[in-house]
Amino acid sequence: MKSIKIFGLLLALVLLLGACKLRRNNSNRKVVENAQLSAVDSVFMAMKGAEFQFDWLKAKFSGIYTLDDKKQNFSGQFRIRKDSLIWCSITVMNIEVARVIVTPDSVKLLNRLNKKYFASNLDYLNEQLNTDIDFDMLQSLILGNDIPYYETDKFELEVKNEIYQLSTIGRSKLKKYIRTEDDMSKVLVQKINIDKTNYRIVQQNLRQLRNPNKKVVAHYFEFKDFDGLFPTSIVFKFIGVKNITIKFDFTKIDKNNPLTFPFKVPSKYQRNIK
Repeated sequence: MKSIKIFGLLLALVLLLGACKLRRNNSNRKVVENAQLSAVDSVFMAMKGAEFQFDWLKAKFSGIYTLDDKKQNFSGQFRIRKDSLIWCSITVMNIEVARVIVTPDSVKLLNRLNKKYFASNLDYLNEQLNTDIDFDMLQSLILGNDIPYYETDKFELEVKNEIYQLSTIGRSKLKKYIRTEDDMSKVLVQKINIDKTNYRIVQQNLRQLRNPNKKVVAHYFEFKDFDGLFPTSIVFKFIGVKNITIKFDFTKIDKNNPLTFPFKVPSKYQRNIK
């Protein structure tokens, strides 16, 4: 197993499941009780109000990467400057194997195993992979926050025991929002499960409209209060060509202390993509 792929698969979630920008504008939303709001809008507003908020975030983790019956333990650390930069270091057997920086318009990766590095702007990756890469998607998935693809009128609400389930409207209805045939490969079908007691997301399902067998499922567990509820255990399941599971258990959370994001390419490293 190539340990370098552990974080790379999270990037793949963005690269391979990019979405068209039919986005909600949540900037002026408040959690309020309003009889004129639809049930869907009310749940969305409560969910947005319960999101984990921060300016700076450092989180240490241990984890397990599973491919079929093969497993690899790893550990590492995320550092995030909200809406600006995600930095990640991944370690296997006390040796750093990868370091990654993602910004709203670029991706850089150090591969310590073969002494190579990757550096690209997101426009280049969009062109090569026919996607619409979004920094917000990756940041939201790490935090267990909402991924604002569509306006709320593209969702249907179902109440299941202790869960609110928000699902994008059916395939036939989504098609009318697709501008070109190429957009079919970018449009996602989204399902969000929300805990009725605290309005935090406990499960997020994403799949392509064109390729329904390719999907990612994110599960969020063991929420703890760090001046806001944070999921200290996350499981990502990648279902498609290969069945892959990545589990993160966060052991330490440090919030709102300014951080550095060290990323220096050694002179002997080879660049393997422009």
